Amino acid sequence: MRNEDQQPETGTTAIETVAESQTLQSRRGLLRIATLGTAAVVTVKPGIANAAVSAITCSIPVPQSSQANKWIKSDGSVVNPNTKNSYDPPNTPLSGEDVKNSLAYGTRYSGYNQNETNAFNKYIQKLTMGKQGYTCYSSIQRQI
Repeated sequence: MRNEDQQPETGTTAIETVAESQTLQSRRGLLRIATLGTAAVVTVKPGIANAAVSAITCSIPVPQSSQANKWIKSDGSVVNPNTKNSYDPPNTPLSGEDVKNSLAYGTRYSGYNQNETNAFNKYIQKLTMGKQGYTCYSSIQRQI
């Protein structure tokens, strides 16, 4: 006597077997997607952390070194010294953390009044790619 003859009939049809097979395939697909998603999160998180740290430790010269001995007008433009409504720029570059706090919360730069701070912030907001401080400013923008 054969083994198959001794086993009771399970009553499964070919359609049920195909449905079970498709369910297993879809579960495997979901597991693959979940695995890829986990790897992506693990890969992206260090990059985000590095961007946060670099925004705090970077600095922005106001104005850039090619425009030394120039002042910053209240609208953020770079002008000749002693121009009306212009301010003597900082002697040292502004730290990324100070710029972030000033842009996000309206704090003043140490040693400068609110009008000077606003002029420096407008200069920073006008920075374009290729200018000194642009990379720092763009990383700060992502955090604000």
